[in-house]
Amino acid sequence: MLVDFPIFGAGINYFPTEISALRVFEPRYLLLIGDAIKDDKNFLVSKNLEELHQTVSEVRIIEHQDISNAEQLIIIECLKQHKLKKISINSEYPFSSVEEFNEIGLPPSIDELAILEKYVSRLIAKLIESGINLAIPEFIVNNENRLRKLHELCITTPLDLDTRYLIIDENDLYKKYEILNNFVQKQLKNL
Repeated sequence: MLVDFPIFGAGINYFPTEISALRVFEPRYLLLIGDAIKDDKNFLVSKNLEELHQTVSEVRIIEHQDISNAEQLIIIECLKQHKLKKISINSEYPFSSVEEFNEIGLPPSIDELAILEKYVSRLIAKLIESGINLAIPEFIVNNENRLRKLHELCITTPLDLDTRYLIIDENDLYKKYEILNNFVQKQLKNL
């Protein structure tokens, strides 16, 4: 089933539960954000407005602030992901038709996630030691929801954009885990 949403070509996608900030200054997107705030509606964030079948993020606005007459800062939370099927840029702001992005398969085991969490913490500590300004994560101890834990590890790990999109676009949960684990192991060897 296709669902219609306004879409913001922000140049990035998000993992479910990820919270981020967007600076909005383009007039069509200021209008989109104003309507989303006024109507308390979600919208989509995408890498671009040209590529069909990309994975896009459904987000809700948590907080917003006027920076100036022509700029807003919004804090958003990603709720879920969709696959982009159609896009129209003939309105005041872009609209899209999407279908839900379904993750398949089993997530990694609790033990695999616990080990990966330690490696992610070690990677972040090594990056901090080398002078990169990062915060040491405080992981939530919640092993009952392995899917949420996998997303938390993806959000916390400093990923390059290619790896980030590779994980986001993969719908097999265990393959997501393998991509993340391989990335972390490779980064640890290179430091």
